[in-house]
Amino acid sequence: MRRSLVPLALAVAAGCASPASPAQVTGSVSYRERIALPAGGRLRVTLLDVSLIDQPARVVAERELEARGQVPIPFALEVERARIDPDRRYALHAELSAAEGGLRWATPTAVPVLTRGAPSAVEIVVARVAGAGAPAGVRVFAYDCAGLAFRAEVGAERAIVFLAGRSVTLPRVPSASGAKFSDGSTTFWSRGAEASLHVDGALHTGCRQRARPVP
Repeated sequence: MRRSLVPLALAVAAGCASPASPAQVTGSVSYRERIALPAGGRLRVTLLDVSLIDQPARVVAERELEARGQVPIPFALEVERARIDPDRRYALHAELSAAEGGLRWATPTAVPVLTRGAPSAVEIVVARVAGAGAPAGVRVFAYDCAGLAFRAEVGAERAIVFLAGRSVTLPRVPSASGAKFSDGSTTFWSRGAEASLHVDGALHTGCRQRARPVP
């Protein structure tokens, strides 16, 4: 009797890992600003196939839900396992919108998931979108440098520099020309349509303004 139970147990275990069962990505979405999430807001999480660098990302699955309470907001996204190719690369993009539909926060860069060693549970930090409820007098610019793209939210006394997965708040410091912001280790200096950024020990010069925010 005991021997007959062993194959049955193995069969049940194999059934749990059946390729027909859906793949699931879970996690939470939050932002760094100390701003209350507007009531009635919406969270949209999109799973993208980002395997081809020279082509637009392909939408694999998407879910939209009411953003209840305050951040972090939990989410779970399911997709048919047959649609996930282990040799391809996948990433998540998240957006937080106000009740009236205006986009407020979004991921600066997509977050890798599922394949090639990427996790299936992630914590996503979104960045405020240009013009989305920024304080009066604050301007938001997007810059392209050689090998680096970033956004800067510039005010009279401080600037917030948005990098991949993080942001740095810098106080304004005296400068002979332009607007200079620095905390001693990170420095953002803008002069007209050009800027430079010293971050993580590297100096990026010749950064040019873009017409639209970094995606």
